[in-house]
Amino acid sequence: GAEAALRAVADRIAAELPVHALAAVHRTGLLAVGDIAVVVAASASHRGQAFEAARRLIDDLKATVPIWKRQVFDDGEQEWVGTP
Repeated sequence: GAEAALRAVADRIAAELPVHALAAVHRTGLLAVGDIAVVVAASASHRGQAFEAARRLIDDLKATVPIWKRQVFDDGEQEWVGTP
């Protein structure tokens, strides 16, 4: 599932980059427009390394982790995004 895929992404990045720690949390449930859906964090000896790791973590998460969402529009229309 999504949790295992997220862990695999973080493990791969931690193995490839000189980080001390990585973290990512993706919310579930009903969110309003503008709510924070995902947060990533990275710790490294140097700021640039941490920024690179955090950028890779969010980019890879969005590209590979199976996170689906149902968007509901003001007119009542709905659509699923990110489904296989």
